[in-house]
Amino acid sequence: MNSQVFTSYSRRDTETVDHIVGEMKEAGISVWIDREGIDAGDQWRVQIVEAIETSKAFVLMLSANSAASDNVRREIDLAQDPPRPIFALKLDPVKLPPAIRYQLAGLQMIEVEKLGLEKAAARLIDDLSEYLKKFPPAPEEPNRQVELVIQGIDISQLDEAKKKQLLDFVAQLTSANPSQLKIEKVTAGSVHVFINMPAAAAYQLKTFALNKDKRFKQPGIVALRLVGSRNYVNIASGKMTPMAAVGPLMSLWLKMPALFSSVLGVTGGKLLTIAAVLAVAAGIGLAVPKPTAPAVETSLPPTINIPAASTLTSEPAPTSTGTPTPVNTPTNTPTETPTVTITPTATLTATPVYTTLKGVVIADQISCRYGPGEPYLYEFGLIRGNEIEFQGRMEIRSGDSTSTWLYGLPRGYQDSCWVNARSIQLDGELSSLAPDYYPDKVPPLHPFRHPNFPPPTNVSADRQGDQVTIYWSGYTLRPGDQEDKGRPIYLVEAWTCQGGKLVFTPLGYVMDSSVVEPIDAALSVRDEAGCSETSHARVFLAHKDGYAGPVDVPVWPPYPTPTP
Repeated sequence: MNSQVFTSYSRRDTETVDHIVGEMKEAGISVWIDREGIDAGDQWRVQIVEAIETSKAFVLMLSANSAASDNVRREIDLAQDPPRPIFALKLDPVKLPPAIRYQLAGLQMIEVEKLGLEKAAARLIDDLSEYLKKFPPAPEEPNRQVELVIQGIDISQLDEAKKKQLLDFVAQLTSANPSQLKIEKVTAGSVHVFINMPAAAAYQLKTFALNKDKRFKQPGIVALRLVGSRNYVNIASGKMTPMAAVGPLMSLWLKMPALFSSVLGVTGGKLLTIAAVLAVAAGIGLAVPKPTAPAVETSLPPTINIPAASTLTSEPAPTSTGTPTPVNTPTNTPTETPTVTITPTATLTATPVYTTLKGVVIADQISCRYGPGEPYLYEFGLIRGNEIEFQGRMEIRSGDSTSTWLYGLPRGYQDSCWVNARSIQLDGELSSLAPDYYPDKVPPLHPFRHPNFPPPTNVSADRQGDQVTIYWSGYTLRPGDQEDKGRPIYLVEAWTCQGGKLVFTPLGYVMDSSVVEPIDAALSVRDEAGCSETSHARVFLAHKDGYAGPVDVPVWPPYPTPTP
């Protein structure tokens, strides 16, 4: 498919929209426009999902009709993940409803009322053509990687047989050839399974998830996302969410209509709805006797037969039996009182539920970066008072000091980024944000591919005690290709053992030069013994326009076994 531009509009504006789209096509812009609409019952079609996923830009034909369209609102939501620019052509004067006001905040719109239809269309075409110059013609991606989130099992239970069952399930659901499916990696938390598959199968899976397809319940899949996307599709609600799994209140939030949105906006309407539900629940709680707690069981639907984690069963309360003392005479004899022994019952440990938090910049100026740490490329700047909605956090180690970086979307911007927590005032507890958010829960580092700027080569590592040195071959960058003088031209990301746990350290390699010349580079990091997880690292070239790589350290030098 791979059209350059996806066009979102209301069918009531078809005549005007067709005229503008015709001019766009005459100007050489490849346009995808839906002629069928979302099916009855608000079911997404895979063609729409694929068209948005593969487009470079999103054109919104904004009118009173499209602003009131739930389908247009959903297309705008989908276009934000991964984020792509929205070009809005305002066909007639319209006040933005709460459902799309946030997504379009700060957007510069081309207004037909001010320019006239022909001049407005020409301005749109000029803006699009200038933007699309950044994307030379490229073949369609044959494969995509999809992250599936499975709850209810431990990662140790996902053996080869269960992996095959999971791949067979995906193949059956998407009609893909099983030989084209490959599990690349599995991570813990809930079980996250990353599967390479044909792009068409990936778009089908996302479409099924948006449509809340109940077949995902069979293997216990609760969320998924295409790698490169910022948000997951929560399958129970069909909504986009920054968290892989949500708690009961967040689930209620995603599923419920905003009953009072016309008065308070979507968020205010949902809050009032939740308050009403909780008030009713509290009233019922006062009238209904407290039930006896049932035994706790954890299981998965039987189709794929992935076993559940161990069941925790509370021990039955002890009973005490007293032995009566024989009475031989009519004289009253004291009867021994039996001793009751209290046996402690099993305690359930709550799984932490994380949420998003709003924050505000409290420094005069800060850098929003592509990754969690100072060595990463600058994405854009923020100033005091800018508001950000945060999804996760990352603790990084630099020598003997640690710092926390936060990942979020600044208000009025289309791209998320990382900021140092010391410059942010959060509206809540830092611990409410999901930890270890990098790299698996965010899009890959901004990629840069150019034949003149290949990734590093000859990557290796060796050890001297607790010190591991990472080596690679590369070249210097001219000032015009480097982010700035004194900024890194290579980035090393290392996960190493320090203090008994795996910690994350990003390192920048700085070398200023006026000419391009080959170099052999090295950086060192501390790596101690005592961790169950394996240390690892990878290396990127850091061009001012993005990253080439990564290249993994192929063999991590083991910690020497002490001699007795």
